Amino acid sequence: MQIAIYTRISEDDEHLGKGVQRQEQDCRGLVTRLEWSGEVSVYKENDTSATRGKRPVFERMMADAHAGQIDAIVFWDSDRITRTPREAEDVIDLVTTRGIKVIGFHGDDLTTSDGQMLFRIKITVARNEIDKMKRRIRRASDQRAADGQMAGQTGYGFKRLEGGSVSLVPEQVVVIQDAARRVLEGASLRQICMDLQKRGVSTPGRGSTWNTTTLKQLLLRESLAGLRRHRGAVVGELHESIPRILTVDEHERLKAILNDPMRRTAPVGRAPKYLLGGIARCGRCGGVMRRAVGRMTTTKSGGSKRQPPSYVCGDCYRVRRKQADVDALVEGIIAGRLQMPDAAQLFVTGDPIALAEAQDAIEAIDARLANAADMFAAGDIDGGQLARITERLRADRARAAADLEAALPGAVPADLMGDAAAETWAALSMDSKRAVLSTLVTVTIMPSGSGKAFDPATVRVDWRS
Repeated sequence: MQIAIYTRISEDDEHLGKGVQRQEQDCRGLVTRLEWSGEVSVYKENDTSATRGKRPVFERMMADAHAGQIDAIVFWDSDRITRTPREAEDVIDLVTTRGIKVIGFHGDDLTTSDGQMLFRIKITVARNEIDKMKRRIRRASDQRAADGQMAGQTGYGFKRLEGGSVSLVPEQVVVIQDAARRVLEGASLRQICMDLQKRGVSTPGRGSTWNTTTLKQLLLRESLAGLRRHRGAVVGELHESIPRILTVDEHERLKAILNDPMRRTAPVGRAPKYLLGGIARCGRCGGVMRRAVGRMTTTKSGGSKRQPPSYVCGDCYRVRRKQADVDALVEGIIAGRLQMPDAAQLFVTGDPIALAEAQDAIEAIDARLANAADMFAAGDIDGGQLARITERLRADRARAAADLEAALPGAVPADLMGDAAAETWAALSMDSKRAVLSTLVTVTIMPSGSGKAFDPATVRVDWRS
């Protein structure tokens, strides 16, 4: 006789398995009392819910039963083997269609019609209790959201004190604020993750490695800006007693940047290696210049030789220029211009603090406008709500734009201007150099006849300001 013992416990925080061990002992005692003899197999599921997710061990036992590998099943109590009427019928079918004996330690006997009826009633009652518990939990969750309280876990940057109040974790707050600032200044998530990993900063979850997905999810958390998300939507602000890590404006700008479908991401470790790849444009067709390895050519003596790496147009393939010559020219132009005495005046005029604040306000408003459009497209708000939001934000934007009329705010860090510009530029990472280039200039590589010496005039550098 092939006998199966099924044991299950929903929660075992210590993962010691003592609950399922006790169930197994009781079930083995029942097998002895029934005077069943044969091979006993134990199907054990520890720390596994009967109502959430899958139960692979239960499913394997059912499959073995249908395959004729089980003659009898013993379980501890009805709610251990199932808590759903649908599964209850599947278990009863093993008796009625396959002749398998199914017996419970606490008196369940599915081999009789009365036993099957009682089993169905017990499972139905258990399911009703689960549904009532879910409604209570849902109502309590709604109340916490309405009161501006955080959900159960506070998340990275926060900690819950004795008594239920929430405070900040200073070292984690520094990580979040620094990462947010760098993203808003144009740094890539990849670059920030590499830096955090190099410094040995602990990650938010159980993993030991920072990655762009983890960092993005962290920076987009509404709770950092004091906003409460509930059932997939922001429903209001957190209680005033809960401290904020970011401002709402910073949160909106981060959402616009990190959720931009045009934003390109790459796994951590794939830092850009080339200065102008994907940045420079083709002067013939306007396509993007890509970095390409040198082509193999045949020498006069009949041998082969690889040409040096170059930038080549990825669209027309008609414009190609030696990478080293172009990089040296562009870097020399950038560093030379930033060394000039009037470099700061070139990028900042008027009151730089007021201008920076105005630009931040405009970026935040534009982010909110974009987010409102996304919410309308997703059906989260109706047309009337979108119109009211848009009207108010456009008025705010017009006022902020007036502050920017005189000039643009500084786009170049202070230490990248003046006598030390060349030295500072040389010390920048490739990622930072590319960010500065994209902010300050456009680089266009013009067509040139093949075989000619490099002509600096064929590389056009135009300052965005």
